[in-house]
Amino acid sequence: MVLFLDKVTSTQDAAVEHDLQIGEACVSYNQTQGRGRRGNQWNSSGGIALTVVVETITAHMSIALAATLAAQLNNLIPEKKIGIKWPNDLFVRGQKIAGILIEQQADRYLVGIGINVLEAPIPSATCLRECGSDALLPVVVDVAIGSVFDAAQLNENTAVSEWKKRDILMGTKQTIRSGGTSVEGTVISVDPCNTLILQTSEALLEFPAATSTIVTSC
Repeated sequence: MVLFLDKVTSTQDAAVEHDLQIGEACVSYNQTQGRGRRGNQWNSSGGIALTVVVETITAHMSIALAATLAAQLNNLIPEKKIGIKWPNDLFVRGQKIAGILIEQQADRYLVGIGINVLEAPIPSATCLRECGSDALLPVVVDVAIGSVFDAAQLNENTAVSEWKKRDILMGTKQTIRSGGTSVEGTVISVDPCNTLILQTSEALLEFPAATSTIVTSC
């Protein structure tokens, strides 16, 4: 079952409020208080927000979904490659087009996806329409929900391999924030499930995916 809601604060919260069961999803085109990783806000104006409820996830589900969703959305804009910014934000030519948030609630997991479809909510973002797609919102919803279930079937090796094909950070200069400290350097290695390695002017530093944030835009 897919529950369409006119207006929600967050589809993650709506999934809990409506007591969605395993395999069910809720979708809204009007999300007022969407959130991203580590408390960041997600503006869903002109796009879709959805949450799929799953019973369990693998340790690599986040990157598997990033790779799968990027590939599926790329079918809608074949002239432009969708890249992945570690660990699971989707970008086109340096502008964000989609994001993923996975949260645990009691005995189930909420897999949240936000995609800019008809318009970019902020200047630093882009959307499918700007990238040349004429896909309607319901079509993108189907693509996103299907990507969740397809991603769940990927083993770790395949997920990592597909993710790395779209990595946009390798070799770029970035500022990483971790543990309250910001460090600038060149990204020399990305293990999407675990760590990012940064070459600074003084040393090689390793940052865990779970607690680190890319501060600068790529």
